[in-house]
Amino acid sequence: MTGTRPAPLQVPGGAIGRRMNRVDGPDKVTGHATYAAEYELPNVAHAVLVTSSIPCGRVRRIDTAAACAVAGVLAVLTHESEGVKLKPVEQPFPKSTSGTALLPLQTDRIEQRGQVVAVVVAETLEQAQHAALLVEVEYDEEPFIGTLQGSLESGREDLQKPVEDEAYQRGNAEQAYQAAEVQLDLTYTTPQENHNPMELHATLAFWESDTHLTVYEPSQWILAPQHTLAHHFGLEPQQVRVVSPYIGGGFGSKAATWSHLPIAALAAKLVKRPVKLSRTRAQEFAGVGYRPATVQHYKLGATRDGKITSISLHADTQAGMNGDFVESVSHVTEMLYAVPNMQVSQTLWRTHAGDGIMMRAPGEASGSFGLESLVDELAYVVGLDPLELRLRNYAETDPKSGHPYSSKHLRECYRQAAAKFGWEKRNPEPGRMRDGETLLGWGMATVTYPVYASPATARARILEDGRAEIEAGSQDIGTGTYTILTQIAADGFGVAPNCVKVLLGDTNYPKNAYSGGSRTAASVGDVVMAASLGARQELALLATGDEHSPLHGLNPHDLDARGGRLFLKADPSRGETFQDILARAGRNHIEVYREVLPIGGKREQLDAMMQAQNASVEADAAGYARHSFGAVFVEVRVDPDFMTPRVSRVVGVFDVGRVLNRKTAESQLSGGIIWGASMALFEQTEVDPTTGLVLNDDLAEYLVPINADIGTVEVTMLDVPDTHASALGARGVGELGIVGMAAAVANAVYHATGKRIRDLPITLDKLL
Repeated sequence: MTGTRPAPLQVPGGAIGRRMNRVDGPDKVTGHATYAAEYELPNVAHAVLVTSSIPCGRVRRIDTAAACAVAGVLAVLTHESEGVKLKPVEQPFPKSTSGTALLPLQTDRIEQRGQVVAVVVAETLEQAQHAALLVEVEYDEEPFIGTLQGSLESGREDLQKPVEDEAYQRGNAEQAYQAAEVQLDLTYTTPQENHNPMELHATLAFWESDTHLTVYEPSQWILAPQHTLAHHFGLEPQQVRVVSPYIGGGFGSKAATWSHLPIAALAAKLVKRPVKLSRTRAQEFAGVGYRPATVQHYKLGATRDGKITSISLHADTQAGMNGDFVESVSHVTEMLYAVPNMQVSQTLWRTHAGDGIMMRAPGEASGSFGLESLVDELAYVVGLDPLELRLRNYAETDPKSGHPYSSKHLRECYRQAAAKFGWEKRNPEPGRMRDGETLLGWGMATVTYPVYASPATARARILEDGRAEIEAGSQDIGTGTYTILTQIAADGFGVAPNCVKVLLGDTNYPKNAYSGGSRTAASVGDVVMAASLGARQELALLATGDEHSPLHGLNPHDLDARGGRLFLKADPSRGETFQDILARAGRNHIEVYREVLPIGGKREQLDAMMQAQNASVEADAAGYARHSFGAVFVEVRVDPDFMTPRVSRVVGVFDVGRVLNRKTAESQLSGGIIWGASMALFEQTEVDPTTGLVLNDDLAEYLVPINADIGTVEVTMLDVPDTHASALGARGVGELGIVGMAAAVANAVYHATGKRIRDLPITLDKLL
């Protein structure tokens, strides 16, 4: 840790940090939590998408006569229909996403697999599904590029786009590499992967009038569909209301707006009824983004005692024909180790797979596989323990910015994780550890993720019955945001958590940034604390100004609150309840609104967020490099006959700042770890080379681990507040757990078998 840190914000009450159960848990397990596709409106119609069976070409003819003849069909919309034109969005929301790059039903041109060519609207879902099967489409097919590898092999210049923003250098990497005693020249690849949330992308749209549209949409940023739809239909943003109280998983795919959203709104406008539209699981694979495939070519130079002197990285990553989303695989390489010479470049390669999008720890999850595998390989070449090699290259300050870290306790993460795992018992020679006949492998990796922060706004109320409310136009994407905000607000107001109601997921509430990049806990958490403290302060002013109050004439700053009671700190017996204060004042509530800029932020960023533009404060904006860190140690068991690897044990220790809820934070980190194991051993979107279509577009064939595939997962957090990251000292944990895991598993597989797999996923055919 470097730099002088202010003391973390301390608020008496004790809800923050507790292992509190999810406040939304009972509603979710009893079915009372309502998701977008479950809302019911009078006279609702149902829409079903018809998607292209080719990835590239044109629609020569589309025949909707049979579909229109089906009983109950209200409309069949195609690019030839009247009234389907939409105003293009010049700047997607958020800025880096690609969901609006290709608008539906605007042309006969097919530029990606699964592109929407028609939508059927009917009285019932079954009628719409039946009619959709009857839409006949004939195509003029053209040559397609289905995968990153296909794009690379084509060599076509028109498919390449150098990513200037990702170019970076320090020192002279090539010169240092040529002079190095140890040289490694290696390539690692990661495949296309798909998000697969349990809740499918769905929209319920209805027009309250010709100028007011409401949509129920599972969104990781409700401002994005609000502003996108307003733009498409020539409305002001405040004329579009987006409601998204619950989200059944998004993982990045629900941070953008995709074709089903304007289609649902368009259909509702044309049939003059509410319209409900839900994608199928197969349509999830082709129309709502994916983690782009990557090819990462590294050149590493080092001394014989393991000091890294140079790293060069060129990354080739997948993109769609229209969007420019970048899987930024180089960021972890640029900052993780004290490497004096570095050269980084990246090229996007266009495909007809559609546009990529954020997927849990975008860039870091893929990039850490390459870097942490590379560092492990160096450890074996120079004969060092993999942990010792990382310690020899430990970065005390950020090598990229030169700034001190706001808080860094990675050494302690290494120490605790190694001790808990029993790393000292490891036989360093591959293939020498066994449990009976089963091969054992132990591997490890470093974990890091940057701290992103955004402006945040909230409204707080204290009600006449002593309860309290928070309104914030943020989102709970399944991570526990309702719960941690309840805990923060309870301590801020000075009431018990069960007296707090948190309202999220509605554009009628105060505006907030998107829930991604692990930013919500700190950003929205800070403003919820500010708003709840503000409401308490207003209550204190009422009491101290009331001659009938036992607190009359006191300084409000000398007061505290707990259990719904305001009292003098020096004499807790002198005080009264919130209800008494409000009743005497003839008030049924107190309400305050607060805006908070992140540390290092500027007012312009709040204004940008209000306009649904990017408003993040970068990791070093406040003069400190801000990252979370961790270490993960993995044991794999490999059957020597069938070479099937299984993850039997994981130990992870993480430096995440102040822990707001230990139970939900452990759940997030454990979930990320399991996803990292899935990335290492299972996940890959398979593309048919003859058609360009996805072959495993369901949960039966797109493999993810089940309980039998994962052994014990032990998670520990250091709980050291970082008040250069947020006033509460908290940093997000949602992305951190997955980073480094794929490499740790690959490193363990090598230790078990002596076979180095550099192409994910690690499947038995690669080990045999």
